[in-house]
Amino acid sequence: MEQQNDLIVAQATPDAVSAIAVVRLSGKGASAVVELLMKLKSGRLKGKKRAVGDFAGIDHIVAISWAVGKSYTGEEMVDLMCHGSPGTAGKIIGKLLEKGARQAQPGEFTRRAWINGRITEMDVLALSSQFSGGGRPGKDKDLSRELQELTSEIEGFIEFNEDHEISEEQKISDLLKRILQRTNDLAEKVKRAEILPKVFIMGPVNAGKSTLFNKLYGKETVVVSSTPGTTRDGATRILNVYGRRVEITDSAGYGGQRLDGKALTISEKSLGRGDRIVWMDPQCNDIPERIKQGYEVLRVCSMCDKKNTMEKTGWLSVSSVTGQGLQQIEEFISATEKEGSSWRLEKMVELLKKAIEAADSDVALAAEIVSEVLREAEEPVKNADAVERALERFCVGK
Repeated sequence: MEQQNDLIVAQATPDAVSAIAVVRLSGKGASAVVELLMKLKSGRLKGKKRAVGDFAGIDHIVAISWAVGKSYTGEEMVDLMCHGSPGTAGKIIGKLLEKGARQAQPGEFTRRAWINGRITEMDVLALSSQFSGGGRPGKDKDLSRELQELTSEIEGFIEFNEDHEISEEQKISDLLKRILQRTNDLAEKVKRAEILPKVFIMGPVNAGKSTLFNKLYGKETVVVSSTPGTTRDGATRILNVYGRRVEITDSAGYGGQRLDGKALTISEKSLGRGDRIVWMDPQCNDIPERIKQGYEVLRVCSMCDKKNTMEKTGWLSVSSVTGQGLQQIEEFISATEKEGSSWRLEKMVELLKKAIEAADSDVALAAEIVSEVLREAEEPVKNADAVERALERFCVGK
């Protein structure tokens, strides 16, 4: 079981031939382990220090250490720079594993940086944008600081410039426009990198899953047939439901002789942290335990227009033909992740536009709006699942 602050290690540079490779070690006791393997005096790497020497007879390396609270992860951390020849970094990692470290999970260094307050939720998603080709997030990390400076500047302008000189007003307007552009750019990058909430339509064969999928999408994307097991591979579409972008998958059905067992396995393996399930069954039978565990499930008694039965407690009666229950399904789908970073940034963009409009005639109102934008920028994380799923896309050295 993973424990926060235990010793983790991974190669922080690409696994390819290069002049230099970097191995990163983070967690309690990182410096002591490196000191032992480099045969350094105890405490030699305590704090922000650098040492050059032989590492366990493998290579001549440079070790750079950081104290708790000063490193990328916020923990005691050491970066080991060795030659980038094939196998060198791997051998160094092997020695560190022998001394009690474990292989880092994807994104674990960044996860620890986030947990320890070294970076924000927005920083995580901006980094994700960088790794997926969305640009350089470094310029966006000071957005909160710049907003603070702008707020102070506007407040000072209000207090000391009773005549409201046009040049000062123009300066504030220009500052607002610059920050608006940066915020808007970051919102677009985060939107591209942000992991969309996922909803899986699941259930037994011939339960009306594909009909519901097509109804939600607005056109026939999946073949609808009375033959059990028609859907073999789950179709996936991104829908806008009540203003929320959601990824919806029509999964292969359970049971039936014609069902491809491999498709079923893939469907279950596709489920991840925070995903939701719309479970459809016209018979309202119990849901398999392996599906119920760890997921929020909406139980749907489908095809209610074809039979005259009482509603079952805990199940929503739905007809894709008459439209009964579809609104409740859409509400369940749209309830996912309303506090994501892109949503928050888009709100900041709209507020900044209002501040620019107010700056020409009411600087005090502009200052009040900028203060609200600042509160949005500094608001603590509300949806840890969104960040965790983004971190899972990182490589092990990040």
